[in-house]
Parts: sequence; structure tokens; C-alpha cells
Amino acid sequence: METLVSFGGWIALALAGLVILWTVLVRTQLLTAEHLFGTRALPDPPAVSGLAKELHKRLVVADIHADTLIWRRDLLRRSTLGHFDFPRMADGGVALQGFLVVTEAPREVIGGGLTDKSDRLTALGVFDQWPARAITRQVDRALYLGSKLERHCARSQGRIRMIRRSGDLSELLNRRAGGEDVRGVYLGLEGADGTNYDPRNFQRLFDAGFRMSELCHYTDTPFAASSSGHSLGGLTPLGRDAVKMMDELGMVVDLAHASPRTIEDVLAIAARPPLVTHTGSASCHDDPKCLPDSLLREVVARGGIVGLGFVPDYVGGTETDAVMRALDHLVRVVGPEGVALGSGFCALPLPIAVNHFPLITEALLVRGYDEAATTRIMGGNAVSYLLSALPA
Repeated sequence: METLVSFGGWIALALAGLVILWTVLVRTQLLTAEHLFGTRALPDPPAVSGLAKELHKRLVVADIHADTLIWRRDLLRRSTLGHFDFPRMADGGVALQGFLVVTEAPREVIGGGLTDKSDRLTALGVFDQWPARAITRQVDRALYLGSKLERHCARSQGRIRMIRRSGDLSELLNRRAGGEDVRGVYLGLEGADGTNYDPRNFQRLFDAGFRMSELCHYTDTPFAASSSGHSLGGLTPLGRDAVKMMDELGMVVDLAHASPRTIEDVLAIAARPPLVTHTGSASCHDDPKCLPDSLLREVVARGGIVGLGFVPDYVGGTETDAVMRALDHLVRVVGPEGVALGSGFCALPLPIAVNHFPLITEALLVRGYDEAATTRIMGGNAVSYLLSALPA
């Protein structure tokens, strides 16, 4: 008996030691879920031409879709993981980055008619030792992940500035025009799981700095039908309440992942122009998340913009040329005044990282885009839209 007790004690001691070791590794970021399941940093990009380099320096470059906040990483430090951190943002000459907080990720994410309600982020939260409330409750998960960005800004000594209102963005642009090395960031919600499907929670999210939200992600929700969901329906009555609440608060409706009918329903009732942070053209690449050209035109005609996602699901390939071919098509469909960059940094393997953005400027010039069109696509459209869409 004493031998058994002694053996059990050693087992308990060993388990306790493993827990302590795991905690130390995670807290010091020597081992996190991103090390095991995330993407690796891309090699440094090749040099661009002098013409592209000079033009890129003059641009206000913006990207409206990064998923980076799901990972446990200090974004103020240069990393060998993912596609984004603030040192690489500076290398890429990027002025403004939008972060979409993901609060659910089912096992099945490709194809149409998806009904998978599993949630891999719960396991990620356990591994990376999120607070218990963020593991068990979606709205607290959204608030916790979003608060990371606030803490990065606070530690940046003013170099990274949180954008909540149009005046914040105007001030950022003025400071940059005056030669200050400052960059802006803002928050959105990817999928409406982070509201726990209670429109009243939009107030909590707005107060925490969230300025846009999707109504669905990979599957249909109590708010709306997803483009890759099962029903292919539109807004529900509760979804209409959600749009109304967002309008009252000054939050933007992000139509990414929404079904065509959901988009039509939102366009019919939204008081302010919605946008699509990341998508592609269905006529360019056949994927449920890509939208018909007619809807892309309608979004832009209503004052919105369309962000091109860089992931293969949207562009049909894993190389930079695939991104540029999809971008060319979007410009033909909606004009250079309707297109933005909506990369999808740090979620899936991409051919482009944030420090590679001068390559896009050069590719646009090589393809015959003039300076005005390049300025719009690389960030001018996103900045103009946000200046009008953010609360005054």
C-alpha cells in the first residue's frame, strides 16, 4: 500500500511539474498554440523599383482584415510567426490596420451547406491560458481578445494609436503628414458569436472600442444566413434588431461571410453604408464566400468598399499573382474607387505579409495602374470610408 501511495504521489508531483512548465512556456511565449498550429513568417521581400518605393512612401497604406489577436504574441516585438507585428508593419509602410476578433472556428470551414457548430478556439484558449470567462463565454472572449490591442497601444509610447472615432483617424493622418512615425489600429468582430446573439451586447462591444461586426461567420446564426451556411436565407427578425442597434451606436455592418440574401436585406434597411472587409468575386473564383459581381457593385454603389482577402479561398491560388489577378477583376467590376485590401493576416497561409506591401504597389504600377488608382486601392478608399463611417 505504501508503495502505491508513493507511486501515486510521484505521479501527482510529475503532473504538477508539467503544469508549471507549461505555464512558464506559455507565459513567456516560448511555446504557444501559434507555435504549433499557426503560420510561419514569410521571408523578407525582394527590393522593389525606385519608382514603386518612392510612391509607396507617399501612400497612406491600409489593410482592413487581420486575425492576429487570436494568438498569444507580443505584437510590439518582431516575430518569426504569422504575417503581422508592428515592426513589420513599419517595414511595409502601413499606416492603418483593422483587426477582426474571431470568437469561433469550427472544424469544417470549406464548402457550402456547412452546419458544423464545433469551436476549436475553446481548445486554443485552454492551451494559451486565457481567462476562464473568455474560454466559456463568447462575448467575454471578444472583449478579452480585443483588449489585447488596447494593451499593445498603451505600451507603444504613442506610436500605435487606437482609432475609435473619425477625429482619431484625422489626427493620425495629420501627425503622419507632419512626419511623425505613428500608426493606427481599430477593432471589429468577425462573426456575431461574440455578441452571444444578444443585440444589447453590441453596446458592451462598442464601449470596448469595436467599430464594426459581421452578422455570421461560417454557419447560419440567429442573426443571419451565412454564405457557406445551410439555409441560404437572409436576415432574421433578431438580425434586423441587431442592424438597428448597430446603426444607433454608430457601428458598421461588415457583410463578409453573409449570404447574398442577407446582404440584400442589410442594404435595404441599414442607415449607414456597410462594407465587406474580405471577400472575392464568384465569377473569378468559385467559393461560397466569394460574392456575385452584381452584389459587389451594389455594395460600392451604396457607399461601401470591398476588401480583397488574400487567402486561397478568395483568390484561387497560393501565390502573389493569384492575389493580383483577383484584384484586377475586382477593379474591373467596381472600379478603383471601391477596392480595399482585406488580407486575412495570421489565420491561414498567405503569399503576402504586412512587410510585403511595397510589392503590391509595384505590381499595380507594372499592371498599368496610375498613381491615383494605386493610391485608392492601397489605402485611400479604406481611409475615406472610415472617415465617413466612424462615429464623429
